[in-house]
Amino acid sequence: MDLASSLWVVVDKKRPLSPLNYVPKNLVTPKFDDGAGTNPYGIQLAKPAAKAVKLMATAMKAAGAGTLSLASTYRSYNTQVAVHAKDVAALGLVAGENLAARPGYSEHQTGLAADLSAVGQGCVIRVCWAQTKAGKWLAANAWQFGWILRYPDGRTMTTGYQFEPWHYRYVGPELSTQMHSQGVAVLEDFFKLPAAAAY
Repeated sequence: MDLASSLWVVVDKKRPLSPLNYVPKNLVTPKFDDGAGTNPYGIQLAKPAAKAVKLMATAMKAAGAGTLSLASTYRSYNTQVAVHAKDVAALGLVAGENLAARPGYSEHQTGLAADLSAVGQGCVIRVCWAQTKAGKWLAANAWQFGWILRYPDGRTMTTGYQFEPWHYRYVGPELSTQMHSQGVAVLEDFFKLPAAAAY
């Protein structure tokens, strides 16, 4: 959970990546050959997360919950510099940092995080995504594919982030199944790490 390349790495406001400008070595561009998902921006994920997101998209489509779309996935350190600066400029430091991590402190930099949406269901990167058909399906089923909802409602004081029903994190099926069966929602609780409400 400390090693930047680990599936179980915990990245939050108290636990930056080491090194801060870490780049995953196994980035690939997910392609949805069966039409169950879309990657409109040609963005990348770490290989195991890319494989799992394709399986999850196929199952979601088969369940009638819609076509999964990748809104944001891997972000480099330099990209996160820009995202953080934009949100802080627009919202102020506190509100901006409730939405965008400081560079080197973002799960997106691991290649294991994905902001998900669905074709034609609206509410992209907004809290109302939780009420969409796809949002509800993912909240109930993502764990079966090794994904967890990383920033659940009401857990800002632990995770450091507002409710983000679109932000999923790949941890692998072994850990996601354990967390699901034990009813533990966030990585900080599972690994008994300190809360990370602020830097």
